[in-house]
Amino acid sequence: MRAHAIAPPIQVVARVLFALLGLGATPVPSAVPVPNVAPTQADEAAPRGLALLPFTARGAPPECWDRLRPSLELALTGRGLAPVDPARVDRELRARRLRDLNLLTREEIRALAQALEVRRILIGSLYRCADGGEAMSLSARVVDTERLALETVTFVVVEGREFLGALGAGGAMSSERTTVEAARRLAVSLFPRDDKERAEAEKWDPLKRSVLAPTPALFLSPRVPDRRPASVVVLPFRNRSSHPAAGQIAAELMACAIAAALPVDLYDSGDATRRLLERGWRTGLPVGREDVRSLARDPGVAAVLMGDVDRWEEAPPGSGRIPEVAAAFRLLDTETGEILWAADHERRGDETRSFYEAGNVRLAEALMARAALEALAPLVNLFEPAPIPSHGGLDP
Repeated sequence: MRAHAIAPPIQVVARVLFALLGLGATPVPSAVPVPNVAPTQADEAAPRGLALLPFTARGAPPECWDRLRPSLELALTGRGLAPVDPARVDRELRARRLRDLNLLTREEIRALAQALEVRRILIGSLYRCADGGEAMSLSARVVDTERLALETVTFVVVEGREFLGALGAGGAMSSERTTVEAARRLAVSLFPRDDKERAEAEKWDPLKRSVLAPTPALFLSPRVPDRRPASVVVLPFRNRSSHPAAGQIAAELMACAIAAALPVDLYDSGDATRRLLERGWRTGLPVGREDVRSLARDPGVAAVLMGDVDRWEEAPPGSGRIPEVAAAFRLLDTETGEILWAADHERRGDETRSFYEAGNVRLAEALMARAALEALAPLVNLFEPAPIPSHGGLDP
């Protein structure tokens, strides 16, 4: 299990906010649960080989990955990891006809890892590409190909204004510098080497550097304390907004929020999505109760989280507009098909200010990630805090 320590000011303020709202402890526990299994001797001796798969463009242009990949490979190599040669990765993906890398099944992941001779696979999505050095945002997750669970999940945002001079002089970063910085932050967040780097990653994390506004649940089943799911899969969200990729983006950001808030094992959605598709379900349609219960046959799927994105309004630089998002979420038990928890949340960029940067939230994806975390608040008290492992993010 890999974990990031919480910066003390964030933890204290979050606890105060939650206490005032009657919701209990902070929504961001002291560790990122990924997955909740104690390290073994085999884990400590795990090889440093890593397969870096092409990131999926969700809002960012496809060529954005071509810019990020060299910087990310260099950042990972600088941390003692050994990314597989990209030409070899691309050949394996073509040979296996693997296209949607965010919907790989466990069997596909296992077979790909064996072919590439790695223990870890890094998968991600690009939401915004550093055009003009303005901003870059992405999410990524590391899959442990032996446990077939997510080892680490993270969300990274780099905004050019973070690098203005003390008096606002100096302008934003160039696209190249923004890309290099995004790659560095991603590598540090996924594979911190010590407590200092964990604290540095906390400072960047869009989920942990803002004032939180926890949202009461619309519904919380009285059965939840006795049926707390040990594992969760986040399905693609239904998209009712004007942004063509909002459903996929919101689902991936909810996975990041779950990893930051709940001590549960988190699994990729490939197997669950494929099973639903085989039963006639289509992305964007409601999932029936029997369809949900069919997922109980998949190992590791105790609950599924689904959602609807109702609004996703961007705020282009210089437009004078304010980003807005609105979504509904629900957690269902796969054994019974019952709803365990439901919430909806909407946020405006001018309602959320950051501790570590001046001004309001300007990116819709950062706003959605925080909305997801705030919506999860009522569930936090129902779970035991995740333990803080004593080892670092990198195997020795």
